[in-house]
Amino acid sequence: MNNTVENYLNTAKGLPFFYVVGDKDYRDTLEELVQRDVKKISVSDFCPKDDKFPDIDELIDTIRTGDVDFRENKYVVVGLGEYLAFRGVDEAVSEINRLKNVTLGNARVILLLRSIPSQVKSIVSSDIRLVQQGRFLASDDCSFEISVTKYSPELSFAPIKGFKNLLKSIEKSDVTSYQFSSNLLFSNSLIPMTEISDCYLALKQINKDFCVERKYGTEVQWKQLLDEVTKCSNSINKLFQKYRLDEALESEFYNVISGCEFKNWLFFIYLKMHIAVIGSEYLRFVIEKTESYEDLKDNILKFIVNIKPSASSFEKMYSDRKKLVRDFPESDIAIFVQENSIITNEEIYRLTDNTALERRRIIRWIAQNGWNDVVDKIYPALAAYHKKYVFDCGKISADLTSYFEQYKTLKLENHVTDDFLSLVEENGESLKYLKLETRNNVVNAISDKNSAYLYWIDALGVEYMAYITELVRSKGLSMRVDIARADLPTITSINSDFYNQWNKNKRYKEERLDNIKHKEKGGYHYTQDGEGHYPIHLESELGVIKEAVDIAATKLALHECSKFVIASDHGASRLAVIYGKEEKYKTDTQGEHSGRCCKRFDGCDVKNSIDENGFIVLSDYGRFSGSRKSNVEVHGGASLEEVVVPVITLTLRKNNNIDIRILNSDDLYADRKIGTILRLYISDVENVGNVRVRIGENQYAAIAEDNSHFVVTLSDIRRSKKCQAELFDGDDLIGNLDLDIHGKSGNVDKSFDSEFDF
Repeated sequence: MNNTVENYLNTAKGLPFFYVVGDKDYRDTLEELVQRDVKKISVSDFCPKDDKFPDIDELIDTIRTGDVDFRENKYVVVGLGEYLAFRGVDEAVSEINRLKNVTLGNARVILLLRSIPSQVKSIVSSDIRLVQQGRFLASDDCSFEISVTKYSPELSFAPIKGFKNLLKSIEKSDVTSYQFSSNLLFSNSLIPMTEISDCYLALKQINKDFCVERKYGTEVQWKQLLDEVTKCSNSINKLFQKYRLDEALESEFYNVISGCEFKNWLFFIYLKMHIAVIGSEYLRFVIEKTESYEDLKDNILKFIVNIKPSASSFEKMYSDRKKLVRDFPESDIAIFVQENSIITNEEIYRLTDNTALERRRIIRWIAQNGWNDVVDKIYPALAAYHKKYVFDCGKISADLTSYFEQYKTLKLENHVTDDFLSLVEENGESLKYLKLETRNNVVNAISDKNSAYLYWIDALGVEYMAYITELVRSKGLSMRVDIARADLPTITSINSDFYNQWNKNKRYKEERLDNIKHKEKGGYHYTQDGEGHYPIHLESELGVIKEAVDIAATKLALHECSKFVIASDHGASRLAVIYGKEEKYKTDTQGEHSGRCCKRFDGCDVKNSIDENGFIVLSDYGRFSGSRKSNVEVHGGASLEEVVVPVITLTLRKNNNIDIRILNSDDLYADRKIGTILRLYISDVENVGNVRVRIGENQYAAIAEDNSHFVVTLSDIRRSKKCQAELFDGDDLIGNLDLDIHGKSGNVDKSFDSEFDF
């Protein structure tokens, strides 16, 4: 122990000793004094209440009477320097000047002072007696680093409640940072003090990486957040983990942004804090511009409207947003649809196929504005429906291909042209469809019916074949297609034998497609304006067909059948409904099935009609009077879309993972004499003799060199060309090929140039 302190303790001076120390010496000095039987007096004990300053007068009275017991008359006072530092320079100087003259009798009182070294030293320098009397000592290092954060008591957050407990903690510890709550004022404090008057500031204080602006929450929300953070060891990141908000971004995005509970708002705060690392470019864009949680959901829905489809960022923004809103209900999507419809020429680019509402809106837009190739991206199912289907059914294949390509476009664009009406009448007169086998004969020819399952889709015409082909390909199934014809009139009662004669335990009739087309329970009605004017029912039609192929894939995978046969009684016509022609024929009977046919009557000379099975059947788009108009589509007549039907036989493929390669892709050149030679490798082929390539309407047979190597001569491609080809194994579309065919002259030039160095 220092000699000056030792001499003071051994000799009664009658006055207190001023011992100035820093943080470095405080703990060791105090322990050394206590070991010398010096009794500790804590200034904090003189605070009358938890949040009151100490009563220094009472302290002085205590040390004045310290020599009552001569055996315990040595004391060390702690906490005084820190208290005076909190009060400021004037208070510190005033109290030290008062204390230096307090008489103690035989007691020895050491004032162990931290935090006010300069104030004590200034008093000593002005009163040399303190040194002369051996009543002052200062450590070599008197620096102090105590800092304090003061919270308003109503925050109920700080670990130390009231100034008394703060001072007590300082007296006992060598910690340099403290947090406490108090109503007291410390405007002159020499100790650095951060004052936190509300929950938001408290959050910023205890989480240094908390960078969210105050305006993004209310005082009530900040208080609840502070309470929750307190329960998580003062870590907001632990709170985020508790609520699994990082996972919510992918798994339950809609649920965490669409409620009014604390978790929903907390997710908004989470996004604001992590904006720099959000993977979704669109979500970052929205979060940056959203000022309140209440606007977040609507902004996610609608901000895409502010981005021009021509912008370089649009495609990525569109894709990101589509993922974000995939689980949004249609009631919310309607807000976006309404906003998006303002600029009509841009409307389609922002719609998705996530919801029925948007899918129908896409169809409506096409009906108003015509086909747009962006549908390939935004509504692939509709694009697959619209895709040209090349028929392979003998002499009328080209006619059917052309007819239904036009029919589907007109159905989507919601009008009938004079040219197409002429084509309908021409087909009605030529009866080309009679060259097709009847559906009953095709179904009867199916082998091994005991292991086959019949799925009758009422009113399924061949217009859906391109879509069905794509669905079957995506499921990895094998498909055989027979294009057949229904019996006239195209009504169910005349065309149900194929189903009635099938095993009752291995058949099912799907009626929803027919209901959609022309029954009240289908939910669609043709009108002259509004939604009912457009072919929006097509959205539901595609859904029914997709479900059928899904069922087929399931039953085949479970080996509940070895063949899954999709067949139909008849098709239906949308264009006959749009055309709306009612014939004023004089008949003894009334029109049936929306006027597309009527019972045979004597002397019939109706143009564009066929007499069959006791009915007069119209082959154009007319209708007999006396029958209720159809809802959105009609059948009963003899137009190709009503008569021509598919019989589709689905089976499991032996190998769903087919490896297809263009072996000469780097050496694919067009020859002006022989065309282009295409060499293919196909890992698995079911029918080696029936592999073909289709480009547009042109088909090219593949010649097998062995079971997996094929040569295809594209005889009419004799110039450079880039195109996409479809590869078929029988009726199965097994792949798409991107061909980049170079001209022969280009190859010659390239070879010539290679002879020289440039």
